[in-house]
Amino acid sequence: MMSFRERFRTPLHADGARMPTALVIAAAMFAMPAIAQDTTQQTGQPAPAAQPEWIKICSENPNDKTQVCVVTRERRAATGQLLAAVSLREIKDKKILVVAVPPGMLLKPGLQVQIDANKPTKAAYSICFPNLCFAEAEVQADYVGSLKAGNNLIVTTLTQQAKPIKFDISLAGFTKSYDGEAIDPKKLQDDQKKLQDELKRKAEEARKQLIEKQQGQ
Repeated sequence: MMSFRERFRTPLHADGARMPTALVIAAAMFAMPAIAQDTTQQTGQPAPAAQPEWIKICSENPNDKTQVCVVTRERRAATGQLLAAVSLREIKDKKILVVAVPPGMLLKPGLQVQIDANKPTKAAYSICFPNLCFAEAEVQADYVGSLKAGNNLIVTTLTQQAKPIKFDISLAGFTKSYDGEAIDPKKLQDDQKKLQDELKRKAEEARKQLIEKQQGQ
């Protein structure tokens, strides 16, 4: 299964419409949740995991040869399970902020994305699936400058009980990724394979520890 990042390699519509953006990346968000959740349930003490870096993915629209670039970063739990993701998609002169969060949130209020102590940017939910919801907001060129100068992004969404849930995503490395070259597709695939292998290894270790604990009782 493709990851959130790999999905962005698929060509997108040139009009920047909200629905295609969500559909393109919808199936990608929870690439390894089953393994990650199993590890947590078995041990109760997941090992720390390094957070993914900001990466840049570009593709060409086959219809008009327009280049579409996305700079994106995920926020994962210690188990490797995806918690949230933020991306900045650019096509021609249009910039769209796309945020993905778990389902079960209040949809009408939307969510907010705040850069450090700056004024929050509101994003409206565009579509939800059983495993995630997408919110989007069009931003201006000066927003990119704020991302480059910032330290941290805070995504705030509301549960069905109207309680706020916050996901923080570091902006470290955003500027380098945004100004740099797009990632090599082969490297992206290799990174995803390493993540899958690591999660499988952790799950297997957790099962062995559980078996040993049960045999010792």
